[in-house]
Amino acid sequence: MLDLKSKLLAAGLVTQEQVDKATVKPPKSIAQNHKSNAAKNESNFEQYQRQKQLNELKNLPKSEQYDLIRKWVNHNRLDVVSGLPSENAQKFFFQKSDKNISWLTLEPNLYEQIKEGTAGIMAFMSHHGLTHCVMPRDIVEDVAEVFPEWLRVLKGHRLEPQTNSPDATNC
Repeated sequence: MLDLKSKLLAAGLVTQEQVDKATVKPPKSIAQNHKSNAAKNESNFEQYQRQKQLNELKNLPKSEQYDLIRKWVNHNRLDVVSGLPSENAQKFFFQKSDKNISWLTLEPNLYEQIKEGTAGIMAFMSHHGLTHCVMPRDIVEDVAEVFPEWLRVLKGHRLEPQTNSPDATNC
């Protein structure tokens, strides 16, 4: 089936030049430019909100800092707390602040996110003591600003603990 342009061309009502001109993409509309600007503004707003939350966290008493970080963990944690891991899960080894080695058993997608640096491993003060979790990079960075000793693994971060081996995760 022919489209309208082809039918008009076949009937001799338009020239090939007119058809070619009509098929050229029109320039960005004002609405598209507005959407682009709105996305940039939203990104700036998110950065502002994140910085504001980080500043608030820094100014809280320690017990309230622990509570707020626990809430962040409960809402954003990437690793599974309960249940059994799949057959494909692997141990991801990391060094704790006391220089001992620990691990989390992670599904392959989380393992890769940590290797890529889009997620990280951090400690946090749970209701049962200091424990570890996998969190998105931005949250791990924010917590490391307040509690640098809680950072365990975050590829490319300036505070990431250095190990003797090039890849401590393959211990």
